[in-house]
Amino acid sequence: MKFGNWLESIGIDITLMFAGMIGSALMATKRNAKNLKATIIGIVSGTLSANYLTQVVIEMFDLEGRSQYGVAFLLGYFGLKGVEKFIEKYQIVHVKDKTDYGQVVQDKAEEKQ
Repeated sequence: MKFGNWLESIGIDITLMFAGMIGSALMATKRNAKNLKATIIGIVSGTLSANYLTQVVIEMFDLEGRSQYGVAFLLGYFGLKGVEKFIEKYQIVHVKDKTDYGQVVQDKAEEKQ
């Protein structure tokens, strides 16, 4: 199996991931991060957010064409904080405690059962 095919099999789109990585790297330089661990985590989380959430945003707003690369860049740039704000604004889940999204998602799943 080729490396590109393997990445696709685990849900990684190289172009979206690259756009998100550039966005998250720009955000890291903007913050003047002095903590290497926080910088690396910020870049990785922004990159993964862009990779896995770009298609969701594209479908939600019915965007077409190459807009996906811009969306991936923005998701990478704003990272997890941007995702949190997006969830709150569009009320995808009701947020009880902003620090524990895992519990909110679990509560939401239990409500559906």
